[in-house]
Amino acid sequence: MRLLPASARICGPVFDGSLQVGGADADFILDGALIDCKATIRPERISHAEIYQLAGYLLLDYSDTHSISTVALYLSRQGALIDWSVEEFLGLLGARHELPALRDACCHALNEGARGKPLPAEDPERQVPRPRSAPAGQQSLFDLLD
Repeated sequence: MRLLPASARICGPVFDGSLQVGGADADFILDGALIDCKATIRPERISHAEIYQLAGYLLLDYSDTHSISTVALYLSRQGALIDWSVEEFLGLLGARHELPALRDACCHALNEGARGKPLPAEDPERQVPRPRSAPAGQQSLFDLLD
């Protein structure tokens, strides 16, 4: 970690959307890896909440300021790092859209959508379809945007 340049080591990073969710900040970003530390003695009890917390941080980086390419849990008592590429992580969560579209929808839901404004039409400049709904049977905050 100390061998990384200072710009690749961010402690307590905040995100574009942090204020919309009460000031969320992550533990670390190291060379594009978003890492959340857990000090549990029972790692098998890590719940969906911890995974969704990572997903939330990932989505709140609306402008990709931190260029996150990997998400990880560091189990400090076990000295273990469990990591996934962003694509693998989103796939395991059942995401059907690419990260930029998911970030756009999250930003909308926490800003304009919270005030009742409908999701705008697709932006042809982005070349990314906007998400419209979650897979069948999966509840999503994006369901409200349809």
